[in-house]
Amino acid sequence: MFSDQKFTGSILANSINLRGSITCKGELQIEGRINGNITGEKVVLGSESLMEGTLSADEIVISGKFKGKIKGKSIRLDSGSNVDAEISYDVLAIADGSTVNGTVKRLSQPAPPKKAVPTEANKKAGESELN
Repeated sequence: MFSDQKFTGSILANSINLRGSITCKGELQIEGRINGNITGEKVVLGSESLMEGTLSADEIVISGKFKGKIKGKSIRLDSGSNVDAEISYDVLAIADGSTVNGTVKRLSQPAPPKKAVPTEANKKAGESELN
């Protein structure tokens, strides 16, 4: 009955105080207080949110307060956010007006630039300059 329904997301209102762990698919928007761990696809911490713990998701947007560890492919810290964390990321955006304390580490290193392979024309031009 429920397996054919498409998941759209969930919201934890500002009246929610939660201790524990959450695992979710789709988008999870948090406006309340969380003390624990969240694992998901997309997690949005609203401007009034307060979270302490570990946050791991493909996409993370933080507008509120966070303390702990963050791991994500794409992390955005909006203006007004206050983050005290160990941050591991692939893509990180920090807006003016945000406060960030802690360590920041890139998950994957960018590929080094490819060296140009000399062509026959370049080799001949180089040889004539040397002679």
